[in-house]
Amino acid sequence: MVALEAFAFTKPEGGAAEAKAQSQSSLVQLLRWVATCLLEGLERLMLLRGCGRGELLEAETFEERFDLREKIGEGSFGKVFACSPRSSVQEYDSALCVKVVATKGRHAAREAKLPCDEKQELLRLLDSLRHPHIVRYHLFLETDETLYIIMSRCLGPDLVDHMEANGNALLISSVRDLARQMLHAIAAVHDHGLMHRDAKPENFRFKDPSATTLQLLDFGAAKPSDERPKAHTVTGTLLYAAPEVFSGDYCRSCDLWSCGVILFLLVSGQLPFQTSDVKILRSMHRDPVLTGDCLFRGERWHMAPDNAKSLVRGLLMVDAPSRFSAASACAHKWFSSSDSDELEEVHARLAAESGGVSTLRRCGSSRIALADLKRSYFVWNLAECDDDDDSPVIQEIRHEAEEPVSADQDER
Repeated sequence: MVALEAFAFTKPEGGAAEAKAQSQSSLVQLLRWVATCLLEGLERLMLLRGCGRGELLEAETFEERFDLREKIGEGSFGKVFACSPRSSVQEYDSALCVKVVATKGRHAAREAKLPCDEKQELLRLLDSLRHPHIVRYHLFLETDETLYIIMSRCLGPDLVDHMEANGNALLISSVRDLARQMLHAIAAVHDHGLMHRDAKPENFRFKDPSATTLQLLDFGAAKPSDERPKAHTVTGTLLYAAPEVFSGDYCRSCDLWSCGVILFLLVSGQLPFQTSDVKILRSMHRDPVLTGDCLFRGERWHMAPDNAKSLVRGLLMVDAPSRFSAASACAHKWFSSSDSDELEEVHARLAAESGGVSTLRRCGSSRIALADLKRSYFVWNLAECDDDDDSPVIQEIRHEAEEPVSADQDER
């Protein structure tokens, strides 16, 4: 772009004719400069707000705007690549990545197969999400066969890798901080009229390599929702799905159950309900013993602060209306308690159990071992059956005979 200073008018050395010619030339250059600024400003506006109303940009291909780099992830319905912008018109405040999903065929992602108006609304809501604990969506580009979702790239590990890198042990205070960040992310999603529907450790990743800022990602199963239950597809990851999800009638409170399962895992190193069989899992959900007095079973829960137990119990309420909301969970008293209070509480409990002799060092100065932590192997979705075979009973039977499948699928 030509600098404005280049159009400064100087006194000509020649006569009136030369002065007039020079003035006309400078005026033409000035008009060209103004036109260039307007065009670049319009392009900048399109880049910044192209999806502000949930609109997909189709005029240019992804390759014309971005350089595709190494693959950094892959799922059942798409691949994720690092990418960088070709133009300097749009400035991004972080590294970028792109999720590339098919828009046609059996393996098309759910968000690509939605009706046009539903797709526009979902993309508009995703574009409006601006929160430090939620991955930033920048742009959506669609061709006849592919949907490109450009977002900020999280450079740190996911929650599982982070714990493994720390020797499968986390301080109670670290678990509390992670819980605070997770719940604030879910609260922001709900405030924007969405439910995530697939909250799990693999979908929480740190923004930075130093693992300080946790962000929620992968909104492939997200859908508009409020506090009123409605009929929805049974979707999500089996062991993190709320009990009401299996009935197909639920609302955004299902995300709070998933957060409760994650927090249970962080504190105890175990999942509250462990099985690959959907019928057994539903039976466990209905068992008043497992969900009642025996919920906090195991030695690690005996060492956990009472406030942590209170939060987990409020999140793992089988009765969805009785479950904590995102706002009430974020305001829980555990987040206002001090580390010294928790250490004294743990110390007193261990001393009582050992006959007055402190055994605090058994948990490594309040460290909680997570040796049993494993990735989620059982991913299940009733929507993976044929359209004419969508009876829950038929799909449960079919699930028992098939390998677990991905949770991102079409929904009407």
